[in-house]
Amino acid sequence: MRHRAWFLALVGLCILLASPALAGCGSATSARPASPGFTGYDWQVLAISHDGQETRIPARMQVALRFYPGGQFGADDSINFHSGTYRTTGDGFTTGDMAVSAAGYGGHDPAILLAMNAMDSFGNGVHATVKLTGDRLVVGVDSYTLTCQRGGPRADDPAPASTGG
Repeated sequence: MRHRAWFLALVGLCILLASPALAGCGSATSARPASPGFTGYDWQVLAISHDGQETRIPARMQVALRFYPGGQFGADDSINFHSGTYRTTGDGFTTGDMAVSAAGYGGHDPAILLAMNAMDSFGNGVHATVKLTGDRLVVGVDSYTLTCQRGGPRADDPAPASTGG
């Protein structure tokens, strides 16, 4: 009986994923497994474009996006860690249940300030567009475009609450 229930749940999931009209259903806060194209990886942010200007982000800053296989999302701006859920959409993903650590930054480094503002754009219920080409991921959120490089694979573990900034 247990196997039959599992099989019926799997069939229902296949029907849901096969139907484009149904795939967009659900609330912004419900998470479902994401596209295998970008889920399960850390994505190091190489550059952020805003107001027509592109700024290279030094690797030492470790600015990154994280898409955990269980639908958890993380955005590290090198000072604070933003965490929540995400669900895929036809052209990207939508965030939900977002929280952020509360470390302060009194410096004036323009790359850090830009990264902090860009990551703040991933608020609860925000839609981001995604273009994946090989190991490159371009994410558009609000007025920011983040160009990312695929990092190492992630285990199916929950997003950390804070990096300690």
